[in-house]
Amino acid sequence: MSARSISKDSYGSGGGSYVADNSTSPSSYEPASGFWSDGTWKALKSEDAPVKPFKLDGVDRDGANYNLAIGEEVYVSSLGSGKTVQKLSEGEAFSIAPGQFAFILTEEEVALPFDKIGFISIRASTKFLGLVNISGFHVDPGYKGKLIFAVYNAGPTIIHLRRGDRIFPLWITNLDKKMQRTAWKVGHDKIPASMITAISGEFTTAYQLAEKLKVAQEDIVQLKSFKVYLTAILAVLFILITPFLKDAASNVVNTFWPSIKCAIVNCVATAPPAPAPAPPPANP
Repeated sequence: MSARSISKDSYGSGGGSYVADNSTSPSSYEPASGFWSDGTWKALKSEDAPVKPFKLDGVDRDGANYNLAIGEEVYVSSLGSGKTVQKLSEGEAFSIAPGQFAFILTEEEVALPFDKIGFISIRASTKFLGLVNISGFHVDPGYKGKLIFAVYNAGPTIIHLRRGDRIFPLWITNLDKKMQRTAWKVGHDKIPASMITAISGEFTTAYQLAEKLKVAQEDIVQLKSFKVYLTAILAVLFILITPFLKDAASNVVNTFWPSIKCAIVNCVATAPPAPAPAPPPANP
């Protein structure tokens, strides 16, 4: 199945390719009305389930939803790293640092009949760590394909996840009637390169800016410390060389002071008198 573009606010809305629906909406797992309960999910046969592969351990024990798992592809943005899509093996871990964006492909493919709509989110336990869903919040009737969650780590710590972690709840409810559209909206089976291009390259988040400010503050503190150390070193050197400076000054004074004193005082007083002028010649 080839990947197709999806809108920013839902899976299946907006422009895209459609495949003709040659079947009717399944009715074997249709509840009376409203959102599906846990009983409805558990009563599903795998061949009738709108989620494939369908596993009973994916049904939430405390809620009325099915928890989708992290699949084989993820992309985590990184400042200037040129990072590409990561292929995850079973149970392989990855991390999302504070301020980083990520695309996460689900393990399961979702195929919603034309008389049903789905709602998606992130489990509260993961959301409380700071991971925020910034992609769509519902799956349109007639959508068929894997889901790609765009997430952002708005928390203060690194979030560690693994392939197979069931962190994306899916709720399904019935419409009052089937959609008039009868063509399936084809979704994704991998993370498109166009999505990666849109968020790759240089970027600065609030956490990265805070980290840069922290480094700058540390540099300022180090510079101030260096100035203090330099002043202390110069003071110690001055104290150490002061005796030598005094001795050198005394030697200079003792050596040159007599000459200086003579030039200023004694040599002027003891200078020989000027010779008397010669008498004028006598007249003949």
